Amino acid sequence: MKKRNHRMLLLGSLAVAVTLSISACGNKTSNLQKDHKATSASEETSVSNVSTVADNVKAGTDEIPMLTLPEGITGMKAETKPFKELRDLIIEDMVVPEDYYETTHYFYNYIDLNDDGKNEIFAMVTGPYTSGTGGSSALLLSENGGKLHITQEFTLVNEPIIVSDTLDNGYHDLIIPYYSDNKTQYSVLKYNHQAYPNVPDGEIIDHLDGVKGKAIIANDRINEVQTGIMGLSLLDK
Repeated sequence: MKKRNHRMLLLGSLAVAVTLSISACGNKTSNLQKDHKATSASEETSVSNVSTVADNVKAGTDEIPMLTLPEGITGMKAETKPFKELRDLIIEDMVVPEDYYETTHYFYNYIDLNDDGKNEIFAMVTGPYTSGTGGSSALLLSENGGKLHITQEFTLVNEPIIVSDTLDNGYHDLIIPYYSDNKTQYSVLKYNHQAYPNVPDGEIIDHLDGVKGKAIIANDRINEVQTGIMGLSLLDK
């Protein structure tokens, strides 16, 4: 991703998804301001203390409820505490200039994608530097040797990301909203022994009927942005 020129991307996908009920959005930071402050660095999270974090941070406790999801799909909102190691990896991997820290925000959740008892982290990064009209950039990370490592990079990601109950090659399928010709579709990403395919290369489906699983980053981003809730800023250390 370092070779990718994020400067060429347009503003995020809010304009694309604003009329959709299960939708994603990039950022509209130029005329909105955050109405909440990040917690202190002493409260930062890590993969190793996720159980403690889960006890203290309940998804969906702020004033904007999460998205209404189809029957058979449960959901959770993104974590609310700054994660310094993740923040630093985002800046390094995406080569985010300091001038863009204020307008770049990230959302993350812990999820066990291969049922091995260890959580991976899925993080979506929004803003004019990392998002385009089709969606935002995202990272899949794991912990190895007490440190975070990026296992895969994604583009054209919209929320919520549905972790299906269906497994392929030992990993849960990821289902991501995909917008084409002003139509809401979904891209099913099936693990292929080494990685998930790119969003445009997934199996495209028109609806979520019969899908069962858990939606992560199930924030109602349209209403959050309208009230000034932008996510965790890269300024938050």
